[in-house]
Amino acid sequence: MKEQPIPDAALRDPTATELARIWVAEHGLHCGLCIGIYDETPIDEARAWGMMLADLLRHLGRGLSDYYRRDPVEVVDVLLEAMRDELASPSSPIQGGLTSRDDEPDAGQVKAH
Repeated sequence: MKEQPIPDAALRDPTATELARIWVAEHGLHCGLCIGIYDETPIDEARAWGMMLADLLRHLGRGLSDYYRRDPVEVVDVLLEAMRDELASPSSPIQGGLTSRDDEPDAGQVKAH
């Protein structure tokens, strides 16, 4: 099993929260998502996730452009196009659902595959 290292900032911060785990296993995509972290705040969680996904997209674009020596704007355009295509015509169904987290019974976690 290959796991990504925990970022140094997350190791230093005692309030750090893991928001997502994404795995390719058994010929499919599997993920765990921490849902409900903004439940008792005025923050719109859907908007917050959108911002996090945009930030992740920029990090991915930079990493791919550095690794493959491609134009970063072109890489982000390809990522966005692939996302639009997948949303419009999914390559596989979404399965799974909301479960509770072991450490916080009131917080939700989506386990999907």
